[in-house]
Amino acid sequence: MNFDLLVPQGSLKLIHGPHFLEPEEDISIGPRLLSHTVEKGAGSFARISRPKRTLALSSRDRSHPNFQRFLEIAQEGGFAPVLRSPGGRAVAYHEESIILDFVSSESEPRSAMSARFDALGTLFIEALDQCGIAATIGEIPREYCPGKHSVITKDQKLVGTAQRLVRGGWLLSASVIVRNGLPIRDLLTNIYSAMEFDMNPETIVALNVFDSTIDTDSVIAALTDTLRSHFDIEDCELIRKNELKVRELVVQ
Repeated sequence: MNFDLLVPQGSLKLIHGPHFLEPEEDISIGPRLLSHTVEKGAGSFARISRPKRTLALSSRDRSHPNFQRFLEIAQEGGFAPVLRSPGGRAVAYHEESIILDFVSSESEPRSAMSARFDALGTLFIEALDQCGIAATIGEIPREYCPGKHSVITKDQKLVGTAQRLVRGGWLLSASVIVRNGLPIRDLLTNIYSAMEFDMNPETIVALNVFDSTIDTDSVIAALTDTLRSHFDIEDCELIRKNELKVRELVVQ
């Protein structure tokens, strides 16, 4: 596996948190980092974070005639609806989920789009193996936000991935439910029903169904160890005031 596809320019700047930001702000950080790295040629970033309760809708979802109903269902279920940059269909996550975003500047971002999906999926497979969970890359019939690059068990989706390409760069995002999968399953069941999309709720699962001791700290540790085993890591902190700062880098 060519993991260099995820970090095509030198070291990986790894951002830890901040966690539990308001969903509108949280969802904006990836695209803002992408704009920054494309404009400044700042290289490759990854951010590991824990979100608040969020329903992330794509531009495809926004064009659906029942879009307003999606917003109502999210709010009724205690999830904040937001529009996300990458494509696909609706996904949801909460405080016991983990989000991993990769962004990088690259002159020809389309050329390795599929291979980047596979590289990211393989990173998660390695991290999940540290947690005692066997996984592979593929697509499950009737899964939520379907795609052939999901990280799966035989009949359940563990990690969903999505990607956005822009001129000069890309954003690759993944989410995994670690514990307490029922609220997300209930929400997405209602959302996909309103979409008239044939989704099987049984494909939605949290990692703790495989091992009740798994928590977000252990998964973040496994994911961080996996990143360090493949990349030259520069640990960074995101500072939020009127602008975003990553060490000496400023994102307007």
